[in-house]
Amino acid sequence: MKKEVLIFGDVLTELSKLDDNSVDHCITDPPYNISGYDNKKEIGWLKTDTHWSSNKNFNKIEEKWDSFSDKDYEKFTKKWLSEVFRVVKPNGNIIIFGSYHNIYKIGNYLQEADKKLINSIVWFKRNAFPNITQRMLCESTEHIIWASNNSQKKAKNWIFNYGVLKRMNGGKQMRNLWDIPMTPTKERKHGKHPSQKPEEVLQRLILGCTNENEVILDPFVGSGTTAVVAKKYGRDYICIDNNKDYIEIANKRLNSINTGSLKKFM
Repeated sequence: MKKEVLIFGDVLTELSKLDDNSVDHCITDPPYNISGYDNKKEIGWLKTDTHWSSNKNFNKIEEKWDSFSDKDYEKFTKKWLSEVFRVVKPNGNIIIFGSYHNIYKIGNYLQEADKKLINSIVWFKRNAFPNITQRMLCESTEHIIWASNNSQKKAKNWIFNYGVLKRMNGGKQMRNLWDIPMTPTKERKHGKHPSQKPEEVLQRLILGCTNENEVILDPFVGSGTTAVVAKKYGRDYICIDNNKDYIEIANKRLNSINTGSLKKFM
């Protein structure tokens, strides 16, 4: 029986409704807390220099769902991670996106919980927006932590489809540096999300780290990329988001899928 569930609701409330060991894997892109954090400064020059906002469409991420104090972010992250540990089956894959704003904290929380860290993946966004402050290097990467839902000592037999990824990579061993452009316009035709991930990144994660008919959990699905790629390649999904507009975009994307044109790597 297929399980394709898209839920509008509070992440902690909805996760609490799921049974222990009820999903195979979790792949998610949680809030990075770029909009919040303690002692954050406003970008003063952005108010007076309209070139980047008006002519270059620069939009600084300022979202309520991404705004926490440092302590609240820590509490929230540990709570949803604890729920993920509970509902994902032992040795299931837990794959989490982040940037330098949050990825080290999440990695530390995983280590505190004694989870087996398998890989870190660096996604290189070759067409990333330039650094307009000219006071630091241009931030052109995001990071992905891949862990197994078990202890360092007991973790075993996690899913890794080595051969599939090798075929996707032209017959060469897949490395952990992925040169993939930012989300193309065609994937945003049903609506935009400020941190929407390209389907190509999720395609590698889902085909490489899950099997057909397994259930993938995404507690922060946003505009639906995890669900879209899961559906395209025969995986089930339980996806949650607390923003009704993003859930509507996700539904539109899911309803427009044409699986007949997909390239097969198995």
